[in-house]
Amino acid sequence: MKYCEDPDVMIEILRRLPLKSLLRSRCVCKWWNHLISEPLFISNYTLCNPQHQVSGFYMQTFLFLSMNPELRFIPCTDQIDAAPSPSLSFIEDENGVCINHSCNGLLLCSSFRCCLEEERKYYICKPTTRQYKPLPRPACNTVNGISIAFDPKRSPHYKVICICGHDLLAKHCQIKIYNSYEGCSWRDSGNPFVVLDEFLFNRGVFWKGALHWVGKGKFSLGFDVERELLFTTPMPPILEGWAERRLGYFGESGGHLYLIEIYGPQTTVFDVMEMSGDYSSWFVKYHVDLSGLAAQYPSMIRYNVQDIHRFVFSVLHLVHRNVGENEEEAILVLHIPGKLIPYNLRDNTLINDFDPSPHLMGMEENLGLSYRWESVHPFSNTVCYI
Repeated sequence: MKYCEDPDVMIEILRRLPLKSLLRSRCVCKWWNHLISEPLFISNYTLCNPQHQVSGFYMQTFLFLSMNPELRFIPCTDQIDAAPSPSLSFIEDENGVCINHSCNGLLLCSSFRCCLEEERKYYICKPTTRQYKPLPRPACNTVNGISIAFDPKRSPHYKVICICGHDLLAKHCQIKIYNSYEGCSWRDSGNPFVVLDEFLFNRGVFWKGALHWVGKGKFSLGFDVERELLFTTPMPPILEGWAERRLGYFGESGGHLYLIEIYGPQTTVFDVMEMSGDYSSWFVKYHVDLSGLAAQYPSMIRYNVQDIHRFVFSVLHLVHRNVGENEEEAILVLHIPGKLIPYNLRDNTLINDFDPSPHLMGMEENLGLSYRWESVHPFSNTVCYI
């Protein structure tokens, strides 16, 4: 068989392939593998293909006495190539594995049934190709949070950021970095820093080249991955009459950073806030009122002995998807007992052509809520190699 020898022509042909076909093409010959593995090709392919929106999200819950966490994948697209298997059984770990973080097509996983940090193993994996790579264990006794930073538009390499508790200094943390380009080992980034507020280090969000950890006080914390600099961003004021912040969602979608706070179980009204591009403040992007949804789904409403009602729902994820050539819609994925609800934020209606509920088969309504945003890990099907 004779192949085209013009690299420009071959690159243009490969660029038009669906993602799964492209990845299989690496096995055809060394030259094709070389072309597809080039950082410039990966960057251009990622920019030119709409497949690299969020393809769906993993939902993970930890069941009592379970050998492995329960894992489900909820697709947000009808592209078959975009949906990976929900099983991570291809990772060989006698203690089972759970997902710690996700970023642009890569999952960061670790041993599930471990009591001691020194026994825990960490892995980077790509579920669509069932590839995984063990990571060296970060040299610390306490891991407060661990996250991936990966932007295939800028580089084929990823970094893993670990927030370690300091062994000698109370209320201090040390950032350690593993760079896939350098490989081999972890290194310290900067000096230990003081942590006075409560940050959700186990729920890092990658946005604009930085990892962000939402705070429960006046500030959130960010880390510029390229420059290795920490910075703070403001949080909106806590609602009057409440002693603490009530986080309902914190995540990135469609190139935007979103925050939702839901104060109390007796309300169906809340705002979806977006961080401004200069980090100066949060502003209200969407206003949500789910009272009509509660009327349509009575399972959302529960009563106590005093006949006082409360609304049972949780926000799982905010998804942007294309609905036309230059048009997209923002979907809030809600979880009510036994059902997932796709809610259009622009016109406050239900989405008819996207029904994720069949992927909840086996969940009974009387189980209440098994999932929250903290247990959701977005997944996008991108060109990346580990």
